[in-house]
Amino acid sequence: MSEPAPWPIVRALVVDDEESMRHFLQRGLARLQYDVTVAADGTEALALAEARRFDLAVVDLRMPGLDGLAVLGRLRSLVPDLVVVLMTAHGTVDSAVEAMHLGAADFVQKPFTIAELQLRLERALGHAAMRAQHRNLKAMLAGPDRGIGLCTHSPAMAELGRQVDLLGSSDSTVLLTGASGTGKGLVAKALHLRSGRADQPFLALNCAAMPDTLVESELFGHEPGAFTGATKKKPGLLQRAHRGTLFLDEIGDMSLSAQAKIERFLQDREFQPLGAQHPVRVDVRILAATNRDLPALVAQGRFRAELLWRLDVVSLRLPPLRERREDVPFLIAQTLQRLGKDGRPTHQLTPDALAALTAYDWPGNVRELENLVERMVVFAGPRSEIGVADLPDVVRGDGGQAVAQKAQDPADDHYEAARARFDRIYFTNLLARCHGSITEAAARSGISRGHVHRRLKELGIDAKGIRSGDAGPE
Repeated sequence: MSEPAPWPIVRALVVDDEESMRHFLQRGLARLQYDVTVAADGTEALALAEARRFDLAVVDLRMPGLDGLAVLGRLRSLVPDLVVVLMTAHGTVDSAVEAMHLGAADFVQKPFTIAELQLRLERALGHAAMRAQHRNLKAMLAGPDRGIGLCTHSPAMAELGRQVDLLGSSDSTVLLTGASGTGKGLVAKALHLRSGRADQPFLALNCAAMPDTLVESELFGHEPGAFTGATKKKPGLLQRAHRGTLFLDEIGDMSLSAQAKIERFLQDREFQPLGAQHPVRVDVRILAATNRDLPALVAQGRFRAELLWRLDVVSLRLPPLRERREDVPFLIAQTLQRLGKDGRPTHQLTPDALAALTAYDWPGNVRELENLVERMVVFAGPRSEIGVADLPDVVRGDGGQAVAQKAQDPADDHYEAARARFDRIYFTNLLARCHGSITEAAARSGISRGHVHRRLKELGIDAKGIRSGDAGPE
């Protein structure tokens, strides 16, 4: 027999009407560290499959009541990607071959050893993983954003997408930084979907949303009796994410005790559930995110320096929305489309309202934008047009009001005229804040210096005049 699998990788359902065979399979597969559940007949198996998720089912072909073929059909309808391996007795091989045409992954003929069964199961699971990965890859390549989910016309975000492409094929630990609402969870999911783990679990833990006392139990799991109220064994997120990805959001808020255990896991790739006698080894990629300044927390003694070193193998910064204002109109259009009927937007913004929203600094980033647009749509009711009067005071009073007033010109309803009018106001105000420095203006806006220079020339804006005070906001 080959060596047992080093990790509890598969949730297996065993279905056989013979008690001795159920005991034989449960004991043998458990030694391979499969998570095994047994059923004495087809009816019990279907009830179990409705109650929990299984990766694999090992089903006897000949059983009273619902036979193996009937169970196969019902299981596949419940869980289309379930891997089903049939067990056959002498003389039923023809039926087993027929079952493979109906969706069975393989069959094994009785009597067999656990080693023989293991080879069949590993081959079937491997083929299923390859098919799932192929489906995910096709879905990513077919979509307009190729699976990243980032709506952007910003050079900074385009570069981030390129980095996600490169990192997707690796197993490196990645630390995502940036303000709340910038899309760190979206990027973490994109990294998972681009990896070889795409068909395996993607699990997430928000370290800021859970009390410190529960974080360790949620991460590492526990044995019965590990603490008061722990009556049953509970696998932790690390165990459930085996061969997949675990995303630790807001890791800067994790307790020092949990930090120490995560640090040890990143070093040894094993952990010990609470109350367990032996460590468990798993294969999990760790992605982490924070809106905190981790080096500053290290200096304050609130974050472990060793953990920061292990997390910061690769670091990706997500720029706030105010640094990529060119994305604002497209994010608004995307949100309006999502809120529309039958995929079509039922509301639109006037040019002056769009100009005001683009000039707003968006401290809550994309999340704030989506919530604000949804709120405006709700209060607009049957009206299809959303104007400056519909904007919240915080937008109209934070630079947006001045921009909107400048944008109000009924003679310039054409898109290009409205865009040029907005760009002139935007770049003039930006350069005024940057004292005429094109380099600083490019850095603040997230636009390349060459693009800023070309646009200023097209608009007839003299940066030197703004530096000397001869020109100001229009």
